[in-house]
Amino acid sequence: MFDAKARYVRSLFSRVPLEYDILLGLLSFAQDRRWRGYVVGRARPSNGGRVLDVATGTGLLAADFARTLTGYGYVVGVDLTLSMLKTARWRLNSKGLGQKVDWVLARAENLPFRDGSFGSASISLALRNVSDAPKTFGEMSRTTGPGGIVISLDFARPPNRLFQVFYYDYLLGLFPLFGRMVSEDWGRTLSYLGRSILRARTGEQIATLLSREGLADARSVPLTAGIVCAVYGKKR
Repeated sequence: MFDAKARYVRSLFSRVPLEYDILLGLLSFAQDRRWRGYVVGRARPSNGGRVLDVATGTGLLAADFARTLTGYGYVVGVDLTLSMLKTARWRLNSKGLGQKVDWVLARAENLPFRDGSFGSASISLALRNVSDAPKTFGEMSRTTGPGGIVISLDFARPPNRLFQVFYYDYLLGLFPLFGRMVSEDWGRTLSYLGRSILRARTGEQIATLLSREGLADARSVPLTAGIVCAVYGKKR
């Protein structure tokens, strides 16, 4: 069952699956690989562990996890957009990582897995896109086993006022203008992404959500001048 926001997000991203990685590079000033490296280093489970990557998109984070897993470890990537999952599967198969990743079409708020199925769970640059963030974290916590890490990486409002002026002008002006020069779909997607980042939760607010779901030692770590925050907690 999809609400209005889920239908909108699915429609929006279903039109740009092949270009999404380029859009992400523009949004992150080409820092997204370093951010994903931090997430993998923080949340990678032990030998033979299983990772759940929620809102996996084109599978960028799933691929990074897959490269580091040993033994019987594998990743399950979940997304509500079928075209994104098809793109992710094609890309990881072409890189020889397909045998380490399974793909599931599902919503973040209703994960079709048993309690404690995974050694860790992640959601990367997508919390702004879910309809119910507390329920999403509740599902990620439920499906993570004791001692596992639940981690969110997402854009935030940078604390430096001078940088804010530059960054907000970029998000609301130059960024969507560039998109419209490429195509109508790009313009619509970049406009949505810019607006959603300005409404994003702070790292401290996300840490509070994790704590409310029973995760221990929740903390927020700002990266790249605070334009993103990695927020994580441990399943009791």
